Amino acid sequence: MKKLLYALVLLGCSFLYACNDVTVGYLDCANAGYSKDSLEIVRFSNLATKMEGLKTTLDALYSNEELAGLFDQMESLDVELKELEAKMEEIYDQVYALTEEIAIEEGALNPDQDKIDKLYEKGYELSNIMENEYLPRQEGLEDEIYALTDQIIEICTGMGQDDPFTMEEQIVQLQKQIDKNTPWTTSTIGQILGTEPMHYYLESVRSDRGEEAAKDFASYVQVVGGGRIYVDMQVDSPAGNYWVSLRVENEGHSAVLRDVFKFILKD
Repeated sequence: MKKLLYALVLLGCSFLYACNDVTVGYLDCANAGYSKDSLEIVRFSNLATKMEGLKTTLDALYSNEELAGLFDQMESLDVELKELEAKMEEIYDQVYALTEEIAIEEGALNPDQDKIDKLYEKGYELSNIMENEYLPRQEGLEDEIYALTDQIIEICTGMGQDDPFTMEEQIVQLQKQIDKNTPWTTSTIGQILGTEPMHYYLESVRSDRGEEAAKDFASYVQVVGGGRIYVDMQVDSPAGNYWVSLRVENEGHSAVLRDVFKFILKD
């Protein structure tokens, strides 16, 4: 009987030991990746030059004879649209005030039905103006602006040139980065399945400009939560392509994502 008891104890201990030896959780990175897996960035020493180049090119586009008339039309439509939207905002305010007034009157001890009817009538008038006049005109103006935008983009593409809307966004973005020292940033990484918490680390950087360039670029790189990659705005490594590899870890698991993101560093 004692032998049987000892055997059962030993079996139980073996079972507990086996359970403790099981790896915790799981990690699946088979389909890991970014929705956009590359990003063009600019060397810090050339940011000012890049800005001036964009502004010069943009000025040339606005002066282009073929485009100038389209820009004038767009500006005129935009002014009209803003004026219309201001009128619409006034009507929204009036309708809101009427709604409050009606609620107060209907909640009174002796509501004045004639007054309430007149308030409703005024509300209907404003709604009709909005629905039959302002909203159709707003839609028409927006359609005309979109059509002109497409026409301008098509002409710029035919010239082998970025469109002015994209360039204006680039100028604004670069100016914000210069003013606020904002890093170049990727999105978070997707399609990583596993037990939380997960941690992300920079594994390595390689470059078509050689090991020294890759090492220098890596000194500007930081990986944060969700696999978001930051590159310091003051990066001044040699212009070229830089592929970043990440390491993902959770309890008991680790995986390396080789060349998961490419930064294209421009002069």
